[in-house]
Amino acid sequence: MALARPQRWYVTTRDAEHATPIELPRRPLVVPALIVTGMFAVLAAVEAIVIRGLHFDARSVADLAMSLFMLAWIAGWSLGVLILGALTVLLWLPSFFREAVYVRDARLVSATRLGPLRMLAEYELAAIRNVRIDEQPDGAKLSFDYGNGTRTLGDAMPRELAERIVGALALPATAAPAVAPAAPVEAPLAEESRPGRESTLALIAANLVPLAGVLLRGWSLGDVMVLFWAESAVVAFYTLARMAVVGRWLAVPAGVFFLAHFGAFMAIHFLIIYEFFVRGLGATGREPPAYEALGGVFLPLWPALVALFASHGVSFVANFLRRGEHRAAKLAQLTAAPYNRVVLMQLTLIFGGWVAMLVHDARPRAQCPA
Repeated sequence: MALARPQRWYVTTRDAEHATPIELPRRPLVVPALIVTGMFAVLAAVEAIVIRGLHFDARSVADLAMSLFMLAWIAGWSLGVLILGALTVLLWLPSFFREAVYVRDARLVSATRLGPLRMLAEYELAAIRNVRIDEQPDGAKLSFDYGNGTRTLGDAMPRELAERIVGALALPATAAPAVAPAAPVEAPLAEESRPGRESTLALIAANLVPLAGVLLRGWSLGDVMVLFWAESAVVAFYTLARMAVVGRWLAVPAGVFFLAHFGAFMAIHFLIIYEFFVRGLGATGREPPAYEALGGVFLPLWPALVALFASHGVSFVANFLRRGEHRAAKLAQLTAAPYNRVVLMQLTLIFGGWVAMLVHDARPRAQCPA
């Protein structure tokens, strides 16, 4: 039978409040410790090889983009290496690993402690079925059915201890099948949670600046594509700010992962935009140095860039902070939200590049020097 999925699962650093946890027998951790140690050694060796061969190059936009891509990759890979390194240390120190169970608010809570972290899995008591103590060659095992799966508490233990845990937790021997709760009816947005007028006006003003640039200053398709890319970068900046508000210390590893993963996407996307829409598919001759090329791309667009940054800043302060959007926000949702723009950007680049190749004109800003 499949492993039971808890009603709720989360990570915290706090111990149980208003409850007395019952310590469970320790599980043998030699095999998982060996596996994690091996994974850590492999990932650390790969990172060392990559870092040894890394050299930062800014001779051209392509070289700079690839260097930034590799730095983002290393940052994300390093996070995995650090996590596996910490797990390796903790798994070889049994005193850092504990399992306990307790009842709180009509829920059975299974708490796994790994160092300073507490990984909690909650199960509704009313939905627990078929609590049983199975005799095994190495002792008794306490388990129960929940949903479409089964959950075992702790490792093999004396039967007397298993019976004492069942009695102390008052686990039901049988229970009616769980009835899915009715979907909550979404209440209309309170006035304080609706987008503010100031953020709407700021958004409109920010979008008028590129329009004015196209109509009055002759901004090209490449300029517009660069602005679209730049707005994704602004969104990423304020996503990190939102993660810091909601996740607090958990935002550090989550933010590093997001910055590495999203940054790698952004580096490659800018390279494609530059080669297709700014420099042009038919450009020949020597490519200017990266800093010179980027200055020529971004400096003429500074009014729109400032407007975009200010618009998203107004929305962050007015809606996310003052109107309380942060109270309902989840770290995972915040991390995933900017990728909707990545999908749109990829589609734009694919179809835009295809059209540009058909008409043999990506409308570059200027001819590159011969």
